[in-house]
Amino acid sequence: MHAIAIFAHNMCMNTHIKDWNQVRTAYHVARLGTVSAAAKFLGMHHATVIRQVTNLEEELGHKLFHRHARGYTPTAAGENLSRIASVNEEQLQGLVGLIQEHGNKVTGELIVTTLPRFDTLVTSWMAMLQKENPSLRIKLIIEDRALKLEYGEAHLAIRAGLKPIEPDNIVKYLLPIQFGMYAHKNYVKEMGTIQSSDDIPRHKYVLNTDIPIMSMHKWIAENIPLDNVIFKSSNHIALEKAVIDGIGIGLFPTFLAIEKKDLELVMPLIDGWRSDLWIVTHVDLHRTAKVKACSDLITKQVQSILLKNSNINRKS
Repeated sequence: MHAIAIFAHNMCMNTHIKDWNQVRTAYHVARLGTVSAAAKFLGMHHATVIRQVTNLEEELGHKLFHRHARGYTPTAAGENLSRIASVNEEQLQGLVGLIQEHGNKVTGELIVTTLPRFDTLVTSWMAMLQKENPSLRIKLIIEDRALKLEYGEAHLAIRAGLKPIEPDNIVKYLLPIQFGMYAHKNYVKEMGTIQSSDDIPRHKYVLNTDIPIMSMHKWIAENIPLDNVIFKSSNHIALEKAVIDGIGIGLFPTFLAIEKKDLELVMPLIDGWRSDLWIVTHVDLHRTAKVKACSDLITKQVQSILLKNSNINRKS
């Protein structure tokens, strides 16, 4: 016991071990009895094992092994080190197991951000995710500002427009967003559709006061009389409600419009009225269980939307 006390005191109080891998190497040499066996177990070169053991002995100021033809036999100090290293090895393996087990569970807080236009859709996705993973707490942030994932403002972002280019982010393409002019079926029944440019002035319109896609903004400015825009708002929920209430024609992403059974397309789709939707995650988080589960669910739901769109296009 006296030897153990002296060794432990010297190691803890007087010595700062620079490389704990050397302790692990020495432990396996003591456990297996030869440098060759330890080298094979650790996947190291024979000379690397010898060098690490020698370096550790110099740092500790104690001989850890008796060298002989049959192998290495631990000295008293070596036996004491092996006891300590054995406990640490077991604890480390246990800790690794706990981390891996916890890391594979979809739990904790997940912060997701998206644009106001997609809040209803993303909310339904997050509800699905939470039902599948009851231990997950979800915070959904809805705003036009692109939150900084590198500062931890969000774990996953759903963004529209040009491909995000932040260097530390992982970007995954979701789907193309085609916009079109839609109206409630009762409005269409009363007012008809837009068959030509001559029909545009006889209709009423419900529009966003700040349209992000320049081609749409230009077309609307050039073709729709200002007096015919009878309802304006920067809030998409208000615009959607006004269109569903049948007061005029509004602009919708096609994949959202098809979810509204009473909405009908009132004019042919225009190619330039397109954008793209992306999933963005930070490089440090995109492989975590909760972020991966969220990304996988969104991808699955988007695939369902694309399939539904393609079926509708085939029918039309």
